[in-house]
Amino acid sequence: MKNLLLFLLLTLIIACQQAPTEKSEPVAEPEFEVGPPPSEEELIIRLSPGLTADAQNQAEIDRNTLINLAIAKKLDLHATNTGIYYRILREGEGESIKWGDRLRVHYKGNLLNGQVFDSSYDRGQPLEFYVGNMIPAWNEGLQLIKPGGAIELYAPSDLAYGKDGFPDGQGGFLVPPNSILVFRVEVLGKL
Repeated sequence: MKNLLLFLLLTLIIACQQAPTEKSEPVAEPEFEVGPPPSEEELIIRLSPGLTADAQNQAEIDRNTLINLAIAKKLDLHATNTGIYYRILREGEGESIKWGDRLRVHYKGNLLNGQVFDSSYDRGQPLEFYVGNMIPAWNEGLQLIKPGGAIELYAPSDLAYGKDGFPDGQGGFLVPPNSILVFRVEVLGKL
């Protein structure tokens, strides 16, 4: 598992460091209309079965944190069986994205406290990759939408960069170990 995470981390680093073919300017991140927030009662009914009393491991702690955050902020989140929390911002059109598809996306990644650690919008350069070569949260989450769609992924640490975090190359971390991450991913299209 550790080798797989290291491979995925290396793939993301290489993909993010693709040399732009021309000078890129920052791109404005689109606003998405997500509709009215659900009631607290609806969220409690939908998400509370995932809560773990006396959480014993990082995955349980992360899941409890995300559920409590969703209820407190009335975020219309849904959960996958693996523990990714998400909300679809725009469904997209056509055939659903699947494993192995090559995509072109814009994205913004931030820590749970809102601190942005990476943004293709800021670089003005979309990211191109194959579904299956990214962190588990992206590989699974992007298959919930279609080309032209957008999704917000709340990734527990074990489905993001885990206990190793994401080093900044200078002795620190862009993403500290065991960090829950939030990604907004806009699929520009399949390649």
